[in-house]
Parts: sequence; C-alpha cells; structure tokens
Amino acid sequence: MTIKDVAKDIKCSIGKSAIQEIAIPDNWEYNKKEDITDGYYSIITVTNTQELNKIKSMPSLKNLSITKVERIQNWNLYRRYAIMKAEVTEAVNKYMPSAKVEQYLFHGTDNNNLAAICKKGFDRDYSGSATGCVHGTGTYFAVNAQMSQNYGDGLLLVRVLTGIYAKSSGPDKPNLSIIPGSESERVHSVVDIVSNPTMFVISSDNSAYPEYILHV
Repeated sequence: MTIKDVAKDIKCSIGKSAIQEIAIPDNWEYNKKEDITDGYYSIITVTNTQELNKIKSMPSLKNLSITKVERIQNWNLYRRYAIMKAEVTEAVNKYMPSAKVEQYLFHGTDNNNLAAICKKGFDRDYSGSATGCVHGTGTYFAVNAQMSQNYGDGLLLVRVLTGIYAKSSGPDKPNLSIIPGSESERVHSVVDIVSNPTMFVISSDNSAYPEYILHV
C-alpha cells in the first residue's frame, strides 16, 4: 500500500492563500456531509474488501494475522494534518522535489493510549516516556510493523509527513537540522539511517494522522 493508493482527498492552493478547501477523505463513512464539522470524531470498523486488501498486502503486514481494522475519522486532526501537508509539500517542491511528502508508517503503543491518540492526536511531550529517545525527542514511527510491536500491544497505521529528512541528532536531543539550501527551515523528520531508514521521528504533532487501528 502506498500513498498513491489513497484517493486524492485534499484540494488546496499552496502559497499566500494556504488552504482553500479540504475535502472529506473518499473512504470515510458517514450519513450526511453536513455531519463532518468541527469536533466530528468516529471510529469505523473497515469492511470494504478493497480497502482491507490494500492494508493487509503491505509487505511488513503479510506475516501478521490481522483480525480487525478500524478507521479513525477525526475531522479536527485531519484538517490540521492537511494544512501541514500543504506546507511540507511546498518545501519539498522548493528544496528537494524527489523527496516523498508522506508515507504510511507504524506506531506501537500501550493499548491504554490508543483512545487518547485517536481523539487528540500524537503528543511529542510524551516522547520517550516508555523507552527513551534514542534518536532524539519527538514521536517515533517505524517502517516495519514488527518493530512497532516492540513498543506496545496497540498498533496504528499512520500517515506521516516525512518530507525532507536528516540523520537524528542523538539520544534525548531536539532535532534542529536545517533543510539544505534554506536559511532557517527545519527538516520535516529525522531518521536512524539516512540511506535506508527504519525509523522516522517527527517534532510536529500535526505531521502525523493516525488513520487505522490494526488488531493483530
């Protein structure tokens, strides 16, 4: 599953007038469009075969037995993510067009934390509260689902704005690297291994949208 598999769900004009319109994701399920307003939040069990197959066919999920997939529909979180995506897209187009703006990554956590993340989003203030900050402060996401499972029994499939990234600055340090060619814009994420990342760390809470809960 790649970001290209997801229908284009953001209509925006990037520049001085930032976001003009944010469309409701095509895969969301709801009774009326008018219901999708400020504060809308719902968790839906995914039954659509095509959507399920795209998730289950991801390389790092093939060896996992997924019993249920739930889609998180959180309009406030999604809007903030969409606005941030427009900003990251603009920077990527300007400084490094070959970079991927966003990727699907995994986040493992204690099951008791899932409800708060789904409703309020990720919170970098909790960075390292369970296992430390080997790659600096921020919220951690893994390329491989099995790696995320080492951090808790709750597993999330997350859209993450990885954008332009750099090597992490080290344990428990803030990641303040500047995008090459810019005067002051910071990289969008940092990684463990630049040539072949297995872990991404973001410092902006709005740069990740928890899209699915995976029950394994």
